[in-house]
Amino acid sequence: MTSKEIYITREIEELINIQSKNYPIISVMGPRQSGKTKLIRKYFPQLPYFDLEQKETRKKVLENPDQFVRENYMDGVIFDEFHYVPELTEILKTVSDELLREANKEGKTAIPTRFVLTGSHNYIMDEHIKETMVGRVAIIKLMSLTLQESGCKDPFEAMYKGGYPILYVNGQIPQTFFPNYVYNYIDKEVRTLHGIKDQLKFQEFMQICASLTGNFFDYKTVGSALGLKRETLDEWLMVLHSSYIIFFARGYNRSVMKQMSKGHKLYFYDTGLCASLIAGIKSPQDIKKDRDAKGKLFENLIFSEVWKKNFIAGYHLNPADFWNMTGKDAYEIDMIMKSAGLLKAIEIKSSDKFDPHWFDNMQKHPDLVAAQKFVVYTGPTMDVEGGRALNFTDLDQLFLR
Repeated sequence: MTSKEIYITREIEELINIQSKNYPIISVMGPRQSGKTKLIRKYFPQLPYFDLEQKETRKKVLENPDQFVRENYMDGVIFDEFHYVPELTEILKTVSDELLREANKEGKTAIPTRFVLTGSHNYIMDEHIKETMVGRVAIIKLMSLTLQESGCKDPFEAMYKGGYPILYVNGQIPQTFFPNYVYNYIDKEVRTLHGIKDQLKFQEFMQICASLTGNFFDYKTVGSALGLKRETLDEWLMVLHSSYIIFFARGYNRSVMKQMSKGHKLYFYDTGLCASLIAGIKSPQDIKKDRDAKGKLFENLIFSEVWKKNFIAGYHLNPADFWNMTGKDAYEIDMIMKSAGLLKAIEIKSSDKFDPHWFDNMQKHPDLVAAQKFVVYTGPTMDVEGGRALNFTDLDQLFLR
């Protein structure tokens, strides 16, 4: 079997199967190289395909988008990298409404998916989707591979290699893949879509973000190091967030209003990309030897996996928070999940030897008296006094009702 024929089955396919029966439009969004194109071409093989990142294709569509769709593709079409031609949203909205009205006359309440959109840039697509296609489009978020999809059982390989599918199907290696990934990302999105000219400084900014994974973003220190104002730092953070490079976990508070005002911790969607940006990390063994990097990257791995599982289930809100108490009695709890009205408290430890004291901080928080308590680490899954210890590959147990 050649590399082109290799396909890694994705957990999110079940959600696509459900949504494709009920929405005229499906939008598959996620970072570059996460497998969006291969997924949709496998799932919708009957639909014509257009890559709007290609200038000639884009020019052809932009000449008359309405005519392009109506005269040629009323039976369906795939528009890859859709954010390059956001003008298509209004046409697809109108066409979808017409098709739904025809279906309603025949006694049908929904039509199978006709139009498939993909994008690696969330901000532009979300803005247009919210304005013009609410109720007509199912939004699917496809990140890099989950641990189950990659089959990676070694924690240090998982942290170092990450989950971009190409690293698992054709022999590419992180040492060459990630530098090229960063170069192409900065050139095609940072420069082209956002007009950020200082590409070297933006790459330095990405490296600083990687060093801060699992921590609060210190505007003063980062701004001083790069010579940038807070407004620019905010803009650049949103560029990374909107293109599915980073996400933010909120601080926990029982009050939603107070929770929104608490600080946020920064994480990368893919630990391989994060590791590649940290100085001195050139192999899984480097992570194993670097205590600070090992702890940060393992915590990032678990947070990222929880976010991915949340998207696979069809949810887009933050699935987990963290808790930090400052002052004389300072302590932290790595993750707090709310599930069906119940709380789950999780500590994340990059060790294969269980320590019962890992549950101590969870016992201190008054909201967590009746919470289910877990420790995620690299040792065996087992029931222990105070809760349950989970191997990092057994995270599905956190989502069981």
